[in-house]
Amino acid sequence: MSHSLKRILLTLIATIAVLISASTAFADTKPSSDPNQPQSTQPEVPEVDQSGPAEVVVEGRGPVLTVYDSVAGMNPQQRAEKIEQRIMTVAKDRNITNTTATIESHPGWTAILIGEHPIMAVTDTDAKGVGKKRDALAAQYGRSISLAIDNFRQDRSWRILFEAIGKALLSTFVMLSVLWLVRKIRTGLRDRISARLEASKQGESRAGWKFIKTYAIPFVLTIGALLRWGLILVFIQAYLTITLGFFSVTREISQHVTGWVGAQLTTLAKSGVDYLPNLLVVGVIFLVTYYVYRFLRVIFGEIAKGELKIRGFYPDWSEPTEKLLRGFVFILAAVVAFPYLPGSKSPAFQGISIFVGVLLSLGSSSAIANAISGVILTYMRSFLVGDWVQIGDVVGEVTEKTILVTRVLTPKAEVITIPNATVMSGSVKNFSAEARHKGVIFHTIVTIGYDAPWRKVHELLIDAALSTPLVLKDPLPFVLQTSLQDFYVGYELNAFTAQPSEMVNIYSNLHQNIQDKFNDAGMEICSPHFAAVRDGNVISIPEKYHSPGYTPPSFRVQTDGQPSSSAAKSSS
Repeated sequence: MSHSLKRILLTLIATIAVLISASTAFADTKPSSDPNQPQSTQPEVPEVDQSGPAEVVVEGRGPVLTVYDSVAGMNPQQRAEKIEQRIMTVAKDRNITNTTATIESHPGWTAILIGEHPIMAVTDTDAKGVGKKRDALAAQYGRSISLAIDNFRQDRSWRILFEAIGKALLSTFVMLSVLWLVRKIRTGLRDRISARLEASKQGESRAGWKFIKTYAIPFVLTIGALLRWGLILVFIQAYLTITLGFFSVTREISQHVTGWVGAQLTTLAKSGVDYLPNLLVVGVIFLVTYYVYRFLRVIFGEIAKGELKIRGFYPDWSEPTEKLLRGFVFILAAVVAFPYLPGSKSPAFQGISIFVGVLLSLGSSSAIANAISGVILTYMRSFLVGDWVQIGDVVGEVTEKTILVTRVLTPKAEVITIPNATVMSGSVKNFSAEARHKGVIFHTIVTIGYDAPWRKVHELLIDAALSTPLVLKDPLPFVLQTSLQDFYVGYELNAFTAQPSEMVNIYSNLHQNIQDKFNDAGMEICSPHFAAVRDGNVISIPEKYHSPGYTPPSFRVQTDGQPSSSAAKSSS
C-alpha cells in the first residue's frame, strides 16, 4: 500500500471518528427511552415555539406518523418524542410477539395499543390536520406503528446485519477507488503541467512569462488543491451518510450528521444571500478607494516629473506625500467598510480587534516615533536619496530613506541603517546640498617651517589643488594661515568640488599633488622643532628678509670659568 493511500485511509478513519463522536453528542441529547425511568408529569416549557405538527421517527426510518394536537400539557414535539419512546420500548421487548395494533375508540379520542401497551391517542385535531376521520386515521397510524416495530426487529437480525456489512465493504471499496482516482488525476495534471513548464523554458525571455511562472501558476495550483480537498470532503460525507445508513444503530446518527451539515450549508448560503446588500456597499467603497488611488498616482506622478508645479511643493515630496495620503484613504475606507464586514459585530471579532489594538499600543511606541521623525525629515529636506552626508559618526551616501529608517552606504561599502528618531535627535551634515550649486568646500592642513616664504607656500598649495581631478576651477582654491606656532606655520588649503561622494579619492590625489609640487620647488614639508646654537647659525627667516650686510654671529668661548667669549645656547 502506497504512502498516499495510507494517508487517505488515516484521514478517512479520523473523519469517521470525529463524525461519530459528534453524532454521539447529538444522540446523548435525546430523552431516555427507559420505561422504568420516572417521567415528569409536568413537562418543561420549551424554549422555542414547537406548537406546529411533529413527526415520529424511529431509528431514522420515517416519518411513522405525524401529530398535530397538544395533549396533557405536551406540545406536538413532546408528544412525538413520547410516542417514539413507547414504540422503541415495545420493539425491544421480545416477549411481545403480537405486534398488531388494536384500536379503542373513546369520546373525543381514539387509543392505539400494542397488546396491553398504550402507544398514543389520536385526537380530533390530529384527524383534522390530516383531513381524515379520527378512527380511520387511528387505523392507519396503527398499521404504521406495527410496521415500524417489525422493521426495528428485522434490522437486528443476522441476515440484515451481514447484508449491511457487505454493503458497507462495497461502499468502502468504491470510496477508496474514487480517492485513488482523484489522486491519479491530480498526479497526472501535475506531471503534465511540469512537462509543459520544462518544455517552455525557451520562452522565459518573453514578456509576462516571469509573472505567469511566479504568480499565476502557483495561484492556479492553490485553487486546484482547495477544490480537490473540497471534493474529497464531499465524497467522505456521502460515504459516511450511505454507509452509516446501512446499520439500524447508526442510521439515526447518519441522518443527524447529514442534517447538521445540510443545516450549516443552508445557513451559510442564507447568510451569503443576506450579505449581498452589504457586499454591494463594500464593493462601492472599494471602487471609490481604487479610483482615489489612481487619481493620487496621476497627480503626484506629474509633480514628480515636473509637469505639474505647485509653489512651495518640491518634487521630492511627491512620493512620500502620495504614500501618506494613500494610507489615510485606506484607513478611512477601512473605518467606513468595517460595519459592513461579516462578523464585525460578533464578540469574537471585537475581542480580536481590542487585542490587536493593545498589542499595537504597547509594542509600537518606538516605531511610531521613527515614523513621525521620518515624516518630519521628509518635509525638512535635510537630505535626499543620493546625497553625501554625515549623520553622527557615519559618513556616506544616502541609499534609502523610508518612513522608519535611513540607510547610508559608507566609502568602505558598508550599509548602515539608522532609525529616523536617531537622525532627528542629532545633527546632519549634508555635503551635497551646496555641491549642486557652487560646490562644497573641503580642506586640508599643512605645516611648514618659518624659513619657507609664505607666498610661495600659498602658490604651491593652490597649484596642487588645481592639478587635482574633480576640483573646481571656479571658485578658485584659497589658502588660510590658521596658526603661527613656535616652530612652524599652519596653512589650510580650501578647495571646491561638485562631487562630494568622491571626497576620499580627491583627498588622496590632492595630498599626492602637494608632495609633488613641494618636491619640485625643493621645499620640505615638515614641522621643525629647533634645537640650535644661536651663535654661528643663520637666523631662521627667509633670506630676502635679512638686513643688508647680515652675517651670522661668531662664537664666544669661556675658559677657566671666566666669561671671555661664551657660547650661548638656546633651545626652543
